Parts: sequence; C-alpha cells; structure tokens
Amino acid sequence: MKIKLNSILTLLVAALIFTSCSSDDDATPDTQKPTIAIIEPHNDDEIAPGGEIHFEALFSDNVELASYKIEIHDDFDDHTHAQLKSSHDLNPWSFEQVFQIPAGQRSFEAEQHIDVPTTFNGEPISEGIYHLGVYVTDTSGNEEQAFLSIHIEGDHGDEDHDHGHDH
Repeated sequence: MKIKLNSILTLLVAALIFTSCSSDDDATPDTQKPTIAIIEPHNDDEIAPGGEIHFEALFSDNVELASYKIEIHDDFDDHTHAQLKSSHDLNPWSFEQVFQIPAGQRSFEAEQHIDVPTTFNGEPISEGIYHLGVYVTDTSGNEEQAFLSIHIEGDHGDEDHDHGHDH
C-alpha cells in the first residue's frame, strides 16, 4: 500500500511540473510595429487660427495596441525630424497629447478635435507650415510614426485683390 501511495505521489508531482510550464514561455517576442492610416486631416490642408483640426486615423497591430500621441509643431525652418532647429523671432504654436487605447484592441479608430488658438503666449500665433505627427505604440513597446504638413493661415482677403488691372 505504501509503495502504491509513493508511486501515485511521484506521478502527481511529475504531472504538476510538466503542466506548470505554459506555452507562453516559448512564445516569440512581438517585434512587429503597429500601422497608421491617417484619414484626416489631409496633407497641406489649411486651417485658420481659431479654427479646429479634425483628426481621424485607423491604427492596427498584430497583438494589442496601447496608446497614440498627436504632436503638432512648426516647420518654419524646413527641418527634418532627424534635426530639429529653433525658430527665432516667431511665435509658433505647438500641441502634444497622449491618448490611451482601451485594452484588448488590435484595431482602433481614433477621432479628436484639436482647437487651434489665435494667440500663444499673449501674441498672435505665427502662421505657416506645421507638421502633424502621429505616434502609435503597442503593448510590447513597438512604435510607428507618420507625419503630414498642414498650413495654419488666416484669410487675409488676398483673393479680393485685382491682379488684372493696369498700373
């Protein structure tokens, strides 16, 4: 009887050891970046100071999305994102906000409305070309980014000026 009990205990311990190793231990790490499809705004869209940027994008990932960030900054110095220069004697506006994506999402449609101010630091914002950057991160820390240009410019009535007249 004692031998049977030892055999059963040995089998139970062996079964416990083999079943405690889950298949997650052998899983390969997620190294695939999520994807971004910006629906709005479009490249070179024009928004007036005091207006609103309607942002809409579709994000997807092979495992699970975590968060996304929208960043807007000036492109007055015609920089690349590898080399960011400063803009002197200007009053550029900037925006940056991180948004969390609900848990368990492999695809997510983001929609935000971003107000463009008329003033920044008490002065009118500088009009011109701005970059709108979108960064999306998955739960493994993989990140993808996409950029487009928007023009923040007011209507100065230039279209009413008659260029066809004689001087």
